[in-house]
Amino acid sequence: MESPAERESMEVDVLYVGAGPATLASAYHLMQTCRARGMEPPSVLVIEKSAAVGDHALSGACINPRGIAELMPDYLEQGFPLEYTCDAPMTYVYLKNAAFRLPVNLPEFRKKGYLVASLNKVAKWLAEKCEAQGVDIYAGFAGDRLLVEGGRVVGVRLGDMGVDREGRRKPTYQPGMDIRAKVTVLGEGVRGSLSRQLIERFDLAGENPQVYETGIKEIWRVRPEKHRPGRVIHGLIPHYLANAFGGMWLYDMQDNLISFGVVTALDSWNPHNDPHMQAQKLKTNPWFRKLLDGAELVRYGAKAIPMGGQTAMPKLYTDGALLIGDSAGFCNAEKLSGVHLAIKSGMLAAETVADACQREEWSSVTLGGYAERYRSSWAWREHYQARNHHASFAMGLPFFFLNEPVRRFLTGGAGLVPNPRFEAGHAAYHKLSQLPEARRQKEEFQFDGVLTFSKEHLVGFSGAQHEVDQPSHLVVADTDLCSDLCTREYGNPCESFCPAAVYEMVNDPENPGRKQLFIHHENCVHCKTCDIADPYQVITWTPPEGGEGPDYQQM
Repeated sequence: MESPAERESMEVDVLYVGAGPATLASAYHLMQTCRARGMEPPSVLVIEKSAAVGDHALSGACINPRGIAELMPDYLEQGFPLEYTCDAPMTYVYLKNAAFRLPVNLPEFRKKGYLVASLNKVAKWLAEKCEAQGVDIYAGFAGDRLLVEGGRVVGVRLGDMGVDREGRRKPTYQPGMDIRAKVTVLGEGVRGSLSRQLIERFDLAGENPQVYETGIKEIWRVRPEKHRPGRVIHGLIPHYLANAFGGMWLYDMQDNLISFGVVTALDSWNPHNDPHMQAQKLKTNPWFRKLLDGAELVRYGAKAIPMGGQTAMPKLYTDGALLIGDSAGFCNAEKLSGVHLAIKSGMLAAETVADACQREEWSSVTLGGYAERYRSSWAWREHYQARNHHASFAMGLPFFFLNEPVRRFLTGGAGLVPNPRFEAGHAAYHKLSQLPEARRQKEEFQFDGVLTFSKEHLVGFSGAQHEVDQPSHLVVADTDLCSDLCTREYGNPCESFCPAAVYEMVNDPENPGRKQLFIHHENCVHCKTCDIADPYQVITWTPPEGGEGPDYQQM
């Protein structure tokens, strides 16, 4: 038996987990705020699990400029990595074999003046601004668990490195360091592993469970004559609504690139709900065939998006810790827009941390000021207006079309049912026995290798890399359940919902006629869909060794 690891320890005043727009904006604003108040800036450390800042950052991204303009009014002069400014927002409707533009753009898609950008580049740019302010950023270090003492968070333990698939230490073994902090700010993105620990340990969950969509994103290089700078399209796909709520986007980027994506809700009744398939099928529409004729696929990726709205947000603080960005559900589900809210949440958290530094008091008494600031901000008002968007659809498609005009234009976001409840997405599946015979099998689809591609092929465009000889970071509590109960009841949804072909049911050599689960963890693109959509909630996404995962350049 191996002896306990001797761990190094370091101390900082403020620890941020995850180098996304929320944490980087927060760290930058904290340093600026402290200096503006005449205070000595605290020691600030940002840890990031990807090999370089931005490598795991993925978004559409058509960004409401309000957040970045508040953070840094001269952001353009300071070199913000803008692709184009939206000057032609449009709403399209995509049928199976036709497409048409609506004569009037839907209110939620009126995004003239929004910033089309690569979130990967935005994160890298923000990191440079933070470092210039004296913030330390350690990329390639994944947080493994919270450090809690006396009922308060006191820091984070980093994950061990150099462990083989059997859990044995390799010659390269390095125990994870303990980073102790007066306050820990979690901005890990969607379904962050430390954020989950915090919410469960301190009972911070909101009145409704958080629900999610998975966004599939592809970047294509199109022919110059088909490229239109400033074009921003959001699309409705009516025939998809019978499967799950969702839609699409298309934004033009520099160098004749386009950002194309499809979002699919993960609270579908259909156990074969497949976000990747939805995206591939849409490209067979004649409108896309024409646009992508002669085009080249450049990148692929996927990311879950929190869509539960304000009633699904957790409590934002506890003794020694704050939640910001996607980790706290800062996303406007109605407008499919969250980067500006992430930035604003980080700024509000930074002002609260500055208060704590002044008072040298790190309990909920001071950190609760974050929630008060949010409650009096434009971010709260925007979120409040959109608070029941998801709930409206969760009550059924007919109710959605009846309720939405009332909710949006007559009742200030409430709708016909002012305080609706909804369930976690994984609870929405129908069992195979409840489905018509024709729907019990997975849909067959022939990928053409030109416009449409298999998951296995597309993973190669995500840049995903993982050391094979390490414990799988996708932990399944009961694989026998996968072989028996899940096969019978739901037909193994993991083979459908994962956009990276991580989960495969293969023949069990010791039990003819029975299948067993095989996990291709090296394919994982860190979207968190499996952790969310598994009907039995026996899959837990944990961070692999620091520095591993997708490489979302340009995404």
